[in-house]
Amino acid sequence: MYLNKLKIESTKAFCNVLIAVGAFFWFLAALFVVFIINYLFVDGMLAIVGGGFMTLLTGGIASALTFPPILLKRRMYRAEKYNRIFEEDYDGMVPYSAFEKLTGFTGQRVRTDIRVLTDKNILRNVTYGWEGAMVIMMPDTEGDFISVDCPHCGAQVQMRVGGGARCVHCGTYLRSESEYVH
Repeated sequence: MYLNKLKIESTKAFCNVLIAVGAFFWFLAALFVVFIINYLFVDGMLAIVGGGFMTLLTGGIASALTFPPILLKRRMYRAEKYNRIFEEDYDGMVPYSAFEKLTGFTGQRVRTDIRVLTDKNILRNVTYGWEGAMVIMMPDTEGDFISVDCPHCGAQVQMRVGGGARCVHCGTYLRSESEYVH
C-alpha cells in the first residue's frame, strides 16, 4: 500500500469543511443577486453598485474556498487508481505510458499528479522521474518475493510481499494477502 490513509482522511475532512464554508458564501452571493434584483427599480444606482460589489466579493471568496478542495479531492481519487497500479507492479518501475494506458489520463496529468501527491505525502515510498514513476521498496521487504498459486488456472505467480500481481496465463489479479500464498 503506497497510500497514506491517515493523510487522505484528514485532507478529505479539511476539504469538506472548506467546501461547506464556500457553499455558505455561494448562498450569500445568491442573496446579494436577489438584493440587486429587488432594489433595481426602487433605490436606483447605489443599490446596484453596492449589491454588485458584494456579489462579486462573496462569489470570489466562495470560488477561492470551494474550487481548490474539489480539485484536491479529485486528485486523491486518482491517487487511489495510481496506488492500484503500483501494487500490481512487481519490478519497482512503472513507466508513465503504463499509467496513461491504464487510467486514460494524459502523460502531463500523470506526471503532475504523482509529483503533487508525493510532495503532499499522500503517496509514500514513490519517486518520480522523466521516464516513469519508481516504487521505492521499504528496506525490510526489499527483494522479498513470494510465490502464489492462481486460484483460476493454478499457475505460479511471483510477487512482492505486500503487493500484488497479475497471472500471466489468465490475467487474474492476486494480492499477497490471499490464501493461495506458499
